[in-house]
Amino acid sequence: MRLVTAILLLIVTIPANADLVLNYNGFYNRIKKLQQPQYSDLTLAFALVQVNSEQACQFYSLKLVSQEHDIDLNLTDDEISLPYDEALKNANSMLQVLQADNAAPCQLEMRLRSRMRLPATLNFKQLSHYRNQFDVLLDDMAGVSKYWLPEVTGVIAEFSSEPVLDDAGAEVIAATTCEGTRCQIRLASLSEDATWPFNQRPRFLLPLIEKSTP
Repeated sequence: MRLVTAILLLIVTIPANADLVLNYNGFYNRIKKLQQPQYSDLTLAFALVQVNSEQACQFYSLKLVSQEHDIDLNLTDDEISLPYDEALKNANSMLQVLQADNAAPCQLEMRLRSRMRLPATLNFKQLSHYRNQFDVLLDDMAGVSKYWLPEVTGVIAEFSSEPVLDDAGAEVIAATTCEGTRCQIRLASLSEDATWPFNQRPRFLLPLIEKSTP
């Protein structure tokens, strides 16, 4: 089985000694889809990280610019605080990332993830809700291409530090694979009373998508 990474939709690499300029309209159109009430528990986050290391990107300027706008942006936990604003779209604004010549090259990642604060102990009903929302939204975004999309088989829990799964049952342990700060949780064939008592709250959940390698 080959994991199709949960950082979906777009990864743009910034070449060494180069700046990144992206049209805001692409971000706006994707964010707009998530304004529908049925997707209220999900968000689309935009992260700047170093290529191959996932460490924070080093830059000296991060802005949205147009003829009418010059807006400084901030990062929170490596994610850009990107506004949802039709005026910025209509002005053909650009996301501009400027790096020093000796800075490590970075990439922009779009993450479809959970929006709300999560408890340390997760349960089957809660995780199934997120899996279903991820699955429906990805189909919605894909349009007619949804017929070729692999199924969302579970979730990935992302933590701030390496998690510990305390006092979990055998079926939960068998369905959970942790590496570093991420745990992949496959939800097929689990009982509805399954729980995941982690030692810390997850930062967020991502969709887990797997398909067979051709």
